[in-house]
Amino acid sequence: MAIRQRNDPVRLFGKRLLLVALFVGVIVAIGGAWSAYKKERESRALRVEAEAQLRDFSERQAQLDSDIANLQTDRGMEGVLREQYALAARGEKLIVIVEPQKPEPIEAPPSVLQWLHRVFPWW
Repeated sequence: MAIRQRNDPVRLFGKRLLLVALFVGVIVAIGGAWSAYKKERESRALRVEAEAQLRDFSERQAQLDSDIANLQTDRGMEGVLREQYALAARGEKLIVIVEPQKPEPIEAPPSVLQWLHRVFPWW
């Protein structure tokens, strides 16, 4: 009787069905683990990128704070205006503006009437 129960077709079918269900369960579990692994790798890459952006923004904010502090002084504002409008080189402290010399007016040669007046003053 024990041998008959082992070879019972319904029982054999049930064991095989259970084996197939276990195999499908293992495949689903492996697929879920693989999906979680891929998401973890992607989130790690995004975290590294976000940290790099945060460092860049922090450096940029520090630079902007420094620029704002510099612009709040007269010397800093003057330096920025000089640089922006190319009035002086970086680090230059004093600008001397020299007016160009005006050329002396050239007198026109005397006309004939002026010559006659000089020669004959009574005329």
